[in-house]
Amino acid sequence: MTISRKDYLQKIIKLHERLIVASEEYEGISEEFIAKQELDIPSMKEQWLTKVEDFKQILTDMNGLEIPNAFEKEGNELKETYEKYVGCVNEKTETFSMETMENGVLDAIQETEMQAAEEIDDLIQAMYDK
Repeated sequence: MTISRKDYLQKIIKLHERLIVASEEYEGISEEFIAKQELDIPSMKEQWLTKVEDFKQILTDMNGLEIPNAFEKEGNELKETYEKYVGCVNEKTETFSMETMENGVLDAIQETEMQAAEEIDDLIQAMYDK
């Protein structure tokens, strides 16, 4: 049986809510280290890597969703955009260092990540509007 548009959108919203929570928790890790005025990069990266696993699980769950025919284009774009977003979070975590902060590499990754987050919001809204 094919999934209904309503069921699909409800599942997408739940996944998106999980993504938002994971993003806030990921950001909270760096805020915690900044608040302590302690930049222990290896410890921070270790905690981030644990959070990256949450992002990867969300992506796995997204890829496992059946896409209704009415949302085929948007649903496939959403999967690709989630993959891009999670890839950016992973890359940012893996490459994080004082050097990458100073040479602009992290800024470029974060810009791509922010664009992907905006695309996700736009795609979800487009499906609701459809």
